[in-house]
Amino acid sequence: MSGFGTPAHLRRDRLSDQIAKDIEARVLSGELSVGDQLPSERELMAHYGVGRPAVREALLWLSKTGMLSVANGDRTRVTEPDPRELLQLLSGAARMLVARPEGIRQFQKTRIFVEVALVREAVRLATDGDIADLEKLLVTNESSAGDIPAFSASDDAFHHRIASIAQDPLLDTLYHVVLELLEEQRRFSLSHPDGLGKAMAAHRHIFEAIRDRDADRAEAAMRAHLETVIQTYWDMRAQTQDAR
Repeated sequence: MSGFGTPAHLRRDRLSDQIAKDIEARVLSGELSVGDQLPSERELMAHYGVGRPAVREALLWLSKTGMLSVANGDRTRVTEPDPRELLQLLSGAARMLVARPEGIRQFQKTRIFVEVALVREAVRLATDGDIADLEKLLVTNESSAGDIPAFSASDDAFHHRIASIAQDPLLDTLYHVVLELLEEQRRFSLSHPDGLGKAMAAHRHIFEAIRDRDADRAEAAMRAHLETVIQTYWDMRAQTQDAR
């Protein structure tokens, strides 16, 4: 143990952390259910034997995690977890990561993984109504080829509709968060002279595979589409840097 010297004493958890952990344990055990009101701040202060700052800090942290809803003029309540709020807690770190090339590559891989899973679920679960909706969105996408902003919006709508068929809130949220992080990359790729044409053809292949209930073909079409978008982005980025 050379170099450690006198044994260190670990700092105890802050009071607010202890309060937050206790309330969290009560929710997870079922003692507190969704919709239940917590005692007032004054009652919590008396229960835990602490001052108002410790109670407020604990409640604020639990609110950020989505476990509690803190509203002015009303009692704090236990809330139903929202997957989007949960993932957005990571958005700051994620944006720092995606600001670097290696981070962009990681999220590009994540997008392929998620969308491939979603399109296979779409093949398995799509109703006739879902297929009809996708076809309408595809036609809208193809008719907006001369307008990049309109094409981009209809591109989003087509992909989002595929994602919605899976009816998986957590996977759907993850998908939307990843797309937001890759927004610049996606728009940049569409500005390529061949970008819109390739995207339209890919959307047609994806739709036809879903319509025909062919999961393997749908996966291959989605994977090829996203890999083309990724390769176009890096090619254009390299050209831009070379031109400087």
